[in-house]
Amino acid sequence: MRSSARSAVPAVLTLLCLAAPLFAQSPPKQPAVKTPHGSVSGRVTLKDKPAPGVVVGLKRTDSTNPYDQFSKATTDNEGVYRITNLAAGSYQVLPAVPGYIASDASNQRQASIVVVGEDENIDDVNFTLVRGGVITGKITDADGKPMIQMQVTVYRVDDKQDPQRPPYAEANGQTDDRGIYRIFGLNPGKFKVAAGRREDGGNFNTSGGNYKQIFHPDATDVAKAMTIEIGEGGEAKNIDISLGRAQQTFSISGRVINSETGAPVPDMYFGLQRIIGDRPASVASTISSNLRGDFVAEGLLPGKYSVMQFANGGNELRVETTIFEVIDQDLTDLTIRLTKGASVSGFVIIESEDKAVRSKLTELRLQGFVQSTAGTGGSGAAAQVAPDGSFRLSGLQSGTLNVSIGGMSSPYPPKGFSISRIELNGAVTPRVEVRDAENVTGVRIFISYGSGTLRGVINLENGTLPPGARYAVRVLRPNENNMYLRPPAVDARGHFVMDGLPAGNYEISVSIAGANVRMPLPVKRLVTVTEASITDVAITIDMGAQSPANP
Repeated sequence: MRSSARSAVPAVLTLLCLAAPLFAQSPPKQPAVKTPHGSVSGRVTLKDKPAPGVVVGLKRTDSTNPYDQFSKATTDNEGVYRITNLAAGSYQVLPAVPGYIASDASNQRQASIVVVGEDENIDDVNFTLVRGGVITGKITDADGKPMIQMQVTVYRVDDKQDPQRPPYAEANGQTDDRGIYRIFGLNPGKFKVAAGRREDGGNFNTSGGNYKQIFHPDATDVAKAMTIEIGEGGEAKNIDISLGRAQQTFSISGRVINSETGAPVPDMYFGLQRIIGDRPASVASTISSNLRGDFVAEGLLPGKYSVMQFANGGNELRVETTIFEVIDQDLTDLTIRLTKGASVSGFVIIESEDKAVRSKLTELRLQGFVQSTAGTGGSGAAAQVAPDGSFRLSGLQSGTLNVSIGGMSSPYPPKGFSISRIELNGAVTPRVEVRDAENVTGVRIFISYGSGTLRGVINLENGTLPPGARYAVRVLRPNENNMYLRPPAVDARGHFVMDGLPAGNYEISVSIAGANVRMPLPVKRLVTVTEASITDVAITIDMGAQSPANP
């Protein structure tokens, strides 16, 4: 990968002084928006030959909007692509070729991280395509009949996987009208295949039906499932599964009431968690009350459940702890009781003198969640910030309130906005504790806005990056442990960039992770970021200075 910088050509401006009086009442002319001239280019090959007609897509790594548009280009007869007019920033670049994977891909997205500088041309972002692996088979019921539109999941086998944690799902597929599934485009490796509903509620897709999850060939325990190894372009056939008989499911019904008045409570929404052992697992079924407070939920497997309250639009009530058990029949006349919840109120303050920034206040949405100390869910609340900055979160359970900010239609805040600190009655506090029916006032949530950019490059000396290793960068504000900054992505050249940072001092910690070899200790640097400017930092890691803590 190599890069070259393009210099900007200064424009020649002519001042028409004599004509100025004629336009004195015209609005001031806005400065021209600079067209970005960055680009990413490379070549896509297949078996050392050009791969024409391949679409290569590009998307910003810091995007929080799943509907953001990709920039894209199509390879020419020589397999060459070029994506132009890119602003400075960090991007993911990936080819879209069904059934094929990049031979050097480190993850299932097969993406390369590329950090583009101002008007920088990044060349040689190349992809070598190989045919992905295939797993195919048939899913049947106890009578040997084909299971139609049944979800099939391929799990990657990782020797380092914690046996107490669910396996990692690599890919999903669905059977056709013959019960046949075919999952393609798999990276080489070891896999286990299953169909049916997970016992822990780990998959929300209901196409597993009411059949208990079975791993090929006939195991209910993932540890006893057959391991299937797939090489480049390999195909594993006849990976069949018989799901047996469908499990019987049951419904619950009842009413949501105000525990103090006994009156029905309409338009309330709840989630259900199945309690397995000592931990809850979310399930797909939900509860909603109608105008009479009545509700029905169906498709529940036998087991113990708890009710979890969703954010209910400023409702003052919270759900009382509700645990019920489904055994072998429908459960009727279940009562979900609501009682007065706690509330937290105060003001959101944007720490900026810029009127344009402060005008964004009413575009912010405050989100709060209190985790139940009983481990049976929790309560959430949301509130739009008022024009004067006031807010009120209500209907909360007792516990520790976790606060975040989002946009009008996104759980993520607009770019550059972040919570810098929280004060309660003038004292900085890392968290806000609430108790039953308590009204906590005097909370001030300070929002910082930043337009600074941190741009870095990591250099290695006395060695190279080991195969399978990667750079890990953390950026923190000293003495602000409650501030979270999303770690930046690092490209193959060791370049990274973070936009929208508030002015101030930051600690950068760079380490190398992911390889089963001795690694150097993290290297830390302090930098100062200023508004509307770029701060460059170079960090050198001595590969010869290995950490004795790593075997």
